[in-house]
Amino acid sequence: MTSELDRALRRRDLLLLGAGALGGAVLSGCSSAGTGTGTSGSGGSGGSGGSGGGEPLPVTVARKAIPGAHLSADPAIPPAFEKLPRPGYRSVPKTPGSGGDVTSFTITWGAPPTPLEQNVWHQAVNKVLGVNLKTTIVPAQSYGEKLVTTIASGNLPDIVTNEPSYRGRAARKFLPQGVFYDLREFLGGDKVKKYANLALVPQYAWKNSRISGAVYGVPCYRPQAIGGTVTYRQDWAEKGGMPDKPTNLDELFAWLKAMKTGGGPNTYPIATIDVAFSFCGLQVYRAPVNWRLHKDGSLTKDLETEEYEHALAFANKLWKAGLIHPNVLTLTPNPAQYHGYWSAGRVAILNINGPEQYYGVNGARREILQRDPKARTDVLVPPGFDGGHGIVPADLGYYGMLSIPTSVKDKGRVEELLRVIDYLAAPLGSREWFLTHMGVEGHQWKYDANGVPVASTDPKVGAESFLSLMAIPGVGYYFPNAPGDAVKAQQLVEEMSKAFAQDPTAGIDSATYFTKGDALTALVQDYTNGIITGRRPMSSLAEMRKRWRSGGGDQIRSELEKGLAAEKAARKGSS
Repeated sequence: MTSELDRALRRRDLLLLGAGALGGAVLSGCSSAGTGTGTSGSGGSGGSGGSGGGEPLPVTVARKAIPGAHLSADPAIPPAFEKLPRPGYRSVPKTPGSGGDVTSFTITWGAPPTPLEQNVWHQAVNKVLGVNLKTTIVPAQSYGEKLVTTIASGNLPDIVTNEPSYRGRAARKFLPQGVFYDLREFLGGDKVKKYANLALVPQYAWKNSRISGAVYGVPCYRPQAIGGTVTYRQDWAEKGGMPDKPTNLDELFAWLKAMKTGGGPNTYPIATIDVAFSFCGLQVYRAPVNWRLHKDGSLTKDLETEEYEHALAFANKLWKAGLIHPNVLTLTPNPAQYHGYWSAGRVAILNINGPEQYYGVNGARREILQRDPKARTDVLVPPGFDGGHGIVPADLGYYGMLSIPTSVKDKGRVEELLRVIDYLAAPLGSREWFLTHMGVEGHQWKYDANGVPVASTDPKVGAESFLSLMAIPGVGYYFPNAPGDAVKAQQLVEEMSKAFAQDPTAGIDSATYFTKGDALTALVQDYTNGIITGRRPMSSLAEMRKRWRSGGGDQIRSELEKGLAAEKAARKGSS
């Protein structure tokens, strides 16, 4: 599909996946479980900047019936659209701004946009916002450094894109120091209902984006169903004698062997450590996501558990049985090459980062049909070793946040800026989403005979895109020209959500992790890769655990335990 909608949805997927900057908790179920990391999220309790201390988190209101939308019974799961409403419903009835300039700072992964004077899209956004939006747009490579220097200068724009868990991590320390408002003062509890689109932000996004208990920005929320599941060659499984999905560990092993048989010579069910160890091991054995929190407040690292040891042993069993591609250590860090092996029919299983990668005319399912029209695929949520579900590590559910600096003294001005952000947070299916994510109808795009927006072919028009992360993704499932896929995607997420498991340390900072985390990750990866592929004996796990603890792991544990205790005390004190 060649359409501005396709570009908008791909941009949405880019933001959902952190623009390729996947780290820590984002894919903890696929690639970072057991890597020696401490934490990489946001959250916690304690002191607060601004003056929102003691205020509750904003509430989340139920979505209203939307023309063309299928709403899940779980309000945390995005709606599914077979067709987008035309022209879209109004989510913001009044002009947000009162005139004048609004300055902003945000990140981009593309080229600089067309200047305002020649930018029809930017001019249209300014008109509907009722402001003159002046944007400072910084390339991702230099975003973190530029954010720190901008904060240090004391001359902050009205709306700042903060990304405190990855590229903007160096600026994270400034957030609890009173540089930005704790927005609970303006949005806490029912106060958020003044802003219809902000009231749709899921509770998990508000909760997981907290820092020191405070809400320092409106989270750019996304689904929690990122990673933790796979697509596989159903036709190979059937040819090998296993038409049904596995429901326990023994069936999982037989199912993998069946795909090896059904695929034929020189094919393999598994091609990455992620699938062999994380999906087939840690998730099946329900190992803790990064850490296990005990009732007394102590922590046990995943690699210290019996589940981790069982997962390693099972992955080694898969290796010995010839079910893992011999080039696994090369393919694991090269997703494009691995994806190519799958699409060429050389491996049976492909990691998918949620339904956006599987469904739709550009999804993995349709991709393999282009090469092999007889191929049939399906998706699998990991079974538990003893039956039932395994686990799916839940994503933090946000990537970045839109913050307002405390240098904006006028509370009325803060509320105006929140109205602007409310417009930029418009959900999929609204008129405001069409404008902020796709551009101006008749210029960037127009409807085709099937009601699907089709892009202008003029590259100059495409270069007008300028909002980037300022336009909160407004998540929902919609796959044009792929009937039924949106509801199937929603149903997959509903199934995944039943197996969601959380990292209990998400949002608790460890100074030692920031200095030693990378080295510990490399240490653990070397040992686990060696054990799985037979280069190291299983007995070397004890040595790995000892080196991890002495190399900084015990210090990380201590810092996280102290952070969790402080969080618990702060919550008790405010209740």
